[in-house]
Amino acid sequence: MSDDAKQEIEEARKHEIKVMESGGTWLQKNIAPMLAILAVLATVIFFYVLIFRKLDPTSENVILYILGVLSTIVSQIFAYYFGSSAGSRAKQEELFKKLNGKE
Repeated sequence: MSDDAKQEIEEARKHEIKVMESGGTWLQKNIAPMLAILAVLATVIFFYVLIFRKLDPTSENVILYILGVLSTIVSQIFAYYFGSSAGSRAKQEELFKKLNGKE
């Protein structure tokens, strides 16, 4: 993982801590998690509609487009909260270093 990526992750963590420790309102402290939950729920609802409802072709295309956008957003949400992409990238870089003898 590059130094810039590590620094960005560390800054995001510090920002999250500052927001939680601030004297702001409940809404200010919880808006990001609430929006994340809303995006995940919207994605599940659109999948349900696409799978279990009979739609005309025009509506289906619109639903598929929205679902594509929401799926991208949900992947970013999971990467933010669970850090899988950063961890995977770090592991991959370590493997390449070891395979190439650059420890």
